[in-house]
Amino acid sequence: MMAKFLKNEITKLVHSKKLYILIGFIIFMAISICFIMNSQEARLESNPKEALEYSKEMLNDLLNMNSSIFLKQLGTEFIFRTAAPYFAFFMIVFSIGIFGEDFFSGNMKFFIRLHKDNSSIFKAKVLSLIVYSFLVVVLTLLLGFIVGIFFFGLSFKGLSQVILIYLSAIIPMASWGLIFGLVSMYIKNKNVSIALGIAVSIFLSISDKTTITNNFSPIGVIGYVGRVRFDGVDFKTLIIGNLVALIYFVVAYFIGKNIFEKREFSY
Repeated sequence: MMAKFLKNEITKLVHSKKLYILIGFIIFMAISICFIMNSQEARLESNPKEALEYSKEMLNDLLNMNSSIFLKQLGTEFIFRTAAPYFAFFMIVFSIGIFGEDFFSGNMKFFIRLHKDNSSIFKAKVLSLIVYSFLVVVLTLLLGFIVGIFFFGLSFKGLSQVILIYLSAIIPMASWGLIFGLVSMYIKNKNVSIALGIAVSIFLSISDKTTITNNFSPIGVIGYVGRVRFDGVDFKTLIIGNLVALIYFVVAYFIGKNIFEKREFSY
């Protein structure tokens, strides 16, 4: 039964405008960053003194740009961006859609009354969050790599490390989505839920980048990579950050399971 509900959630995602907005946004981000990189490289060539404004790592990336290095730039500006954490924004909108919006629109109530299987419906929604988080990361990798090849040329050097860092964002964002998805079931106005989720995401991402909150934050990995950038990442710290996010995920899962088993789905 759960597989049937999961298929329904994925079908809704595939046929929703949200997926195509996501794809369009990633492509827009990738192409914009390409033009910025080309502009910076041209400025360096015309005025070598500007090289003093860049770190050694950034300067090396600019002068030796290729598809793999480009993925690091795209990851920093999209997946691991702080202050305006776009990945978190997309995750918030998606999770509120499948939890709060489904609940208050009556869709969730309809399926629960029809199948009388609250637990399977909840598990399917949790799995769809993981699928969506994975999808965002994979789409960013694939589209970014293709755009990078077109503008800067093909290179596989360092690609495996870049992929691992990208993948480290999946669990934290799924956890973040689950937390706010459950919160949205208690806020009838969808716009209020989204505004709250975006505001908290901005605050926490900035805090995680500038203070020690990244050590115990569900999305601490985002702030950490945003601070040290790809070349400064310590994989031990990434693993610890994912374990912390997993703890949040498990706690939120059992809270949500309890809500779905005991809450009366009427409004």
